[in-house]
Amino acid sequence: MKTSFLKTFLGAAVASTMFLAACGGDSSDGLPSAPQSSDDISAPASSSDALLPPSSGAEPVSQAGDPLVSSSSVAGPAPESSAVGGDEPQGNGYTPGTLEEEIAKDAPFVEASAANGTLLPLADVLATVQPTERVIFVIRHARRGSATGQESPLHMTGVNQAQSLGAAIATVNATDPIFYAHSGFVRTQQTAMNIFAGRGGDSTQFVSTVVQKLAGGGYVKNDSLVTVHADEDFGTNQLRLFASWMYKGEYLDTFNDLTETSVALLTQHILPAFPPEYRIGIMISHDMVVAPLTAYLTKLAVDFKAYEDLGQWCGYVQGVAIIIAADGSRRYIPVDGLYGQYAHYNGTNKK
Repeated sequence: MKTSFLKTFLGAAVASTMFLAACGGDSSDGLPSAPQSSDDISAPASSSDALLPPSSGAEPVSQAGDPLVSSSSVAGPAPESSAVGGDEPQGNGYTPGTLEEEIAKDAPFVEASAANGTLLPLADVLATVQPTERVIFVIRHARRGSATGQESPLHMTGVNQAQSLGAAIATVNATDPIFYAHSGFVRTQQTAMNIFAGRGGDSTQFVSTVVQKLAGGGYVKNDSLVTVHADEDFGTNQLRLFASWMYKGEYLDTFNDLTETSVALLTQHILPAFPPEYRIGIMISHDMVVAPLTAYLTKLAVDFKAYEDLGQWCGYVQGVAIIIAADGSRRYIPVDGLYGQYAHYNGTNKK
């Protein structure tokens, strides 16, 4: 469903909301910190963050500071609810075959992308996309405030992160229309809106689509076991649990098959939602969707191994580029969307 800027989304109830709500920890300097748990509530960030000017000079779509300081401040529109259990939006961009067929079809694309383990600047990757190719960037939302619910807005640092990314995109492509999609969470919609504004768009003309599967992705088999195993084995840290499943194949009672779930997410939800008239798409999701999807698409080459170092987990506005050739073949490249004073990028996956 498409909405105008003045409409709102309350989001859809999804099976994995209980672990998605927090989407990692926040840091007061705008860089992804080493989060302690997916449902961790961080300490209030410095109030100076809320006073930072938007990096692009555009009017921020959200002016929200730390929700613990201003709990009623949810600036910018809140996502409007899609009907729970309603159909996914279909942009007629892709008609999937059976899951078995799609897994077999995707295998050579993943194999060819296995060398792509380094997060590259998103705008640089966009600049390499050929006129005959199309690209979808599936990335994590920008930095949220300390609140962790579905209606938690971006922190002011997140506004700047998103607008800085929009400005960087404008330097390599300022004219092609971009298709924006997000989950039903406020922070994902606000990330998309601020990328649009940072690129120079008129916020009153912002249009986006809710793809409900971007919240959860279908990776969790048993929500209660996420909590049980995280508490018993990782001191409540769910990120270590997710990484142990992704890279070591552990906790199969808790998670669904990485390959099957990723291919289903890609071919039944992401690709079909991308309208064929667009060359560029940006879909905003959450770390516990983006991290396993990116790990699968790069054949585990990208290093989100939080069980070794929490600082290696998927950071804000990081994710993967899905580049589609004219013949339908695909290549996958992990991307980093942090720019300007919010960037900490030196060729490796650092936060």
